[in-house]
Amino acid sequence: MKQQKVTKSTRKILPQILLQSMAVIITAVSSFMFMTWLVTDVFLITDTYIAAGYEVLGTLIAFIIILVPLNTVVYRRRLREITMLSDSIQSVAGGDFTTRIVCRKGDPITPVYEDFNKMCAELESVKILRNDFINSYSHEFKTPIASINGFASLLLEKELPEAERRQYLEIIAEESARLSKLAANTILLSKISSQQIVTDTEQYNISEQLRQCSIILSKSWLEKKIEFSGEFPEAVFTGNKELMQHLWLNILGNAVKYTPMGGEIFVRVIPEKETIVVVISDTGEGMEKETLEHLFDLYYQGDTSHSRQGLGLGLSIAKRIVELCDGSITVESEPKAGSCFTITLPVK
Repeated sequence: MKQQKVTKSTRKILPQILLQSMAVIITAVSSFMFMTWLVTDVFLITDTYIAAGYEVLGTLIAFIIILVPLNTVVYRRRLREITMLSDSIQSVAGGDFTTRIVCRKGDPITPVYEDFNKMCAELESVKILRNDFINSYSHEFKTPIASINGFASLLLEKELPEAERRQYLEIIAEESARLSKLAANTILLSKISSQQIVTDTEQYNISEQLRQCSIILSKSWLEKKIEFSGEFPEAVFTGNKELMQHLWLNILGNAVKYTPMGGEIFVRVIPEKETIVVVISDTGEGMEKETLEHLFDLYYQGDTSHSRQGLGLGLSIAKRIVELCDGSITVESEPKAGSCFTITLPVK
């Protein structure tokens, strides 16, 4: 990647260097020819040494008259670019991560400005991540923390029957796991919400990844005797495998959770010329129109009977991951008729 950036910058600078070199050569030749004509044909100087001296002197004067103003303009332009970059760096050092440099197409320093702007965007996303985590999501931790504290206090204060004590410990373990998952999902969502580019990308087979995710969830769907099937042709995709695994586990996990005993889940991968389409359908409970309208909202859970199991973050995370990949996600669902998620991803 670094080699590609160096090559790109070199290709932009090289034409300017060649143009400036040609300007110098043309100016030198033209000045010398003009002085030769002036000395021999106008002033009629016949002495070879005197004529050569006047020609050299005249060529130097022409160089000074033509090239000095040109170099001054180029120098001032480069100085302005470096000053702008220096001022922007000082601004970022002072904590202003909203700083951006306006790039002009064709400038040799444009790749440097673009990388600087990307760096500022990533630094700003880290700041947003911190603020969001503290200000926007911290209240969601109160419920599990209160449950853990309450039941732990009961266990410490008095002697309890073994069955009741075990029940309280199970609740504490469950709430601890929920708290851990909530923290991990909140951090992930905050990160990708402010993220603008996908890093650590690689080429891999999406069909194979979907099969692996179905195996990870196999305990859940086997317990419910769900018939899990699909069509998995080879589909090569370039992306972040870890992020994409979150996407598939969220959608497949919801399909398993909302599909009743003996239901069906079907996954179909459709590789096309410019896109890969993944369709995940189930014969689950389905959703009302109002639920569909808010499905991707933060902490929204349309079915309150499952609210204790879920966090209301999974589909928000899924949608943001798809957006980062420049893809789209749509849902079709009706009550008692199951749901069908369609994810379209561009092939890069």
